[in-house]
Amino acid sequence: PDGKDQLVAAAIDLAGSRALEAVDSWAGRSPEEVTAAFLDLWRSVLVRSNLRAGCAVLAVTVATDSPELLGSAADVFRSWRERLTSLFADGGHPHPARFAAALIAGSEGAVVLARAEQSLEPFELVAEELLAGAR
Repeated sequence: PDGKDQLVAAAIDLAGSRALEAVDSWAGRSPEEVTAAFLDLWRSVLVRSNLRAGCAVLAVTVATDSPELLGSAADVFRSWRERLTSLFADGGHPHPARFAAALIAGSEGAVVLARAEQSLEPFELVAEELLAGAR
């Protein structure tokens, strides 16, 4: 009933909740295992799509001028950050909130670089650095 923005918001919510379900399934794992699983999630998106797909939430964030859609995207990113922070804290990471934000930002940026360069190489370079930070 509210047109395109309502459809986009619903798509953001769906993408966000699917990713959050995956994150929730990693409870009890070490920070390194959680990091590897998060990176594997994005790596599989890139591989399955032949480097054509990325994060719908990021795409909306950079493409929209709608305060409502930006708010929806912020809610999704915030929920990922909060849940990852909790998992990292439970796993004993010394800086769980900082690392959760770095993992999301780093992996999102790595996906963008991989798509732009049509190569997994930049993604793997960032993944190595993020895994080192998880240790």
